[in-house]
Amino acid sequence: MKCSVSAIVLGFFAALNVTIAGVSYAGSGCKAGTASVDHSQDWQTFTILFDAYGPAIGPGTNTSDHLKNCNLYIRVNYPPGYQYTIYKSDYTVYALLELGVTLEQTSSYWFAGFVSDMLTFQSILHGPYNGDYTFTDTLPNTFWSPCGVSTTLNINTQLALTSSNAQARGQVSPTSTLDPKVLDGGRHIYGVNWRRCN
Repeated sequence: MKCSVSAIVLGFFAALNVTIAGVSYAGSGCKAGTASVDHSQDWQTFTILFDAYGPAIGPGTNTSDHLKNCNLYIRVNYPPGYQYTIYKSDYTVYALLELGVTLEQTSSYWFAGFVSDMLTFQSILHGPYNGDYTFTDTLPNTFWSPCGVSTTLNINTQLALTSSNAQARGQVSPTSTLDPKVLDGGRHIYGVNWRRCN
């Protein structure tokens, strides 16, 4: 089964001719063949579904289990004279954290060729905790794609578990968000704004 981790919503004027030229991915949480892409007929939304994007910690786990990451490369084609920005993302997971376990979510955003303008956000959740949890990134209004060229949007997300108690267990799993009827917040949803270049 696949869990919905990432979706992008292109909420702007319908007359603006925008297409998603392609999506690629790589990382310990999204190895080759463990993700699929779904999209609406008009490409106004798309969702990336992953099989194995959940770290675990505690007895019986390996160090490599404690951290999972995924790099997303989204190629967007849009008309010259426009630029877009990601203004918000919401990422909901199911977390089971015993006392002493901490979950840290990190996400970075940048446009290809503009790595110096990268924005990075970190959120922390301390155990004990058992339930769904939403990490929200609100990006500043200074983060815009370059004018005059369609470029790749890079998004890196990472989930890491640490523990002050070697016997404590922690697990992050999107299993409770597999069915949108159960929880509509199980997707990583990006809100996008558009404007004419100055």
